[in-house]
Amino acid sequence: MEVKAKGKDPNGSAEKVKSEERLGGNITLSGFSLEPIEMIVVRKIAGTYAKKISEKISYEELKITLKSAEKNKMFLHTIHVQVKAGRGIEASAEHKNLYTALSEALDKVYAQTEHKH
Repeated sequence: MEVKAKGKDPNGSAEKVKSEERLGGNITLSGFSLEPIEMIVVRKIAGTYAKKISEKISYEELKITLKSAEKNKMFLHTIHVQVKAGRGIEASAEHKNLYTALSEALDKVYAQTEHKH
């Protein structure tokens, strides 16, 4: 299943304004302009990983940024995750499926927290 980010029209029309959304606690989503049902899945994935990460380290903020670009007639989603905890932890992932990119980036951050513990 491929999830296309809303906001970019394949015909090149203007992109919707994307905003930051703060979820409960210290999670910030930036650049997400999706359908409500898609946002539910994104929030669920982010919340699950935030809980797992908080069990390993104490952090100030978990920021997840989405950038989507059309390449070869399909959307490519780039997720960048930043965790503000002491010196900070960062990871990125890119995939045609939004949820896969999100999970991969959060997995990378979680793996780094396991090594810091």
